[in-house]
Amino acid sequence: MKVRRRRSKRATPAAPPSIPPPPDLTTEIEQSVEARDKLEAEAASIKAARDQSRSAFLRSFASAMSAVAYGALDTLDRFAAWQAQESRATQAADAIYQLSAMFKERVEWFKSNSKGESVAALRRIIERLTAERDEPGEDKDAIDKRIERLQAEQESLSAPPSPSPLAPPQPPKNKNATPQRTMKTKIQPRERGGI
Repeated sequence: MKVRRRRSKRATPAAPPSIPPPPDLTTEIEQSVEARDKLEAEAASIKAARDQSRSAFLRSFASAMSAVAYGALDTLDRFAAWQAQESRATQAADAIYQLSAMFKERVEWFKSNSKGESVAALRRIIERLTAERDEPGEDKDAIDKRIERLQAEQESLSAPPSPSPLAPPQPPKNKNATPQRTMKTKIQPRERGGI
């Protein structure tokens, strides 16, 4: 008797989600500069918040303890909740700092390898920020400071490279000077018998 084997209908593997094609280089640099600046601002605000976190917790805990009688378990629960929150905040801060460093490196790489596109990307950002500065509700001082930083960055890319301070200055070459020849001397053979 023959046994028929059933063919299983295997699901075809799903295609991985398509990664969008990279934007043009100038847009990619522009996005990287924007990400770098946003991450730097986020890192600064996280640092300020973390500096205040411990004293704020202790203040609120002392206030609550003076109003209500806390038992050991209540104190432990509240402290454990604060520690968990602090641990999550530390992990988030570490991620922000690492991403910020990665984008700083990426922007510096773009600036050294694609100067023209980097200048164009910085120009686009400056133009956009200049237009945003006049909108109601925007912090004009913060935008002006950011524009100044970006303009300085743009000017440093446009400036001719300065000579390295470590390399000694080279004397100018005189093209009219005649080359000097060194005299070759013939080596005399040693006399035999002498030491």
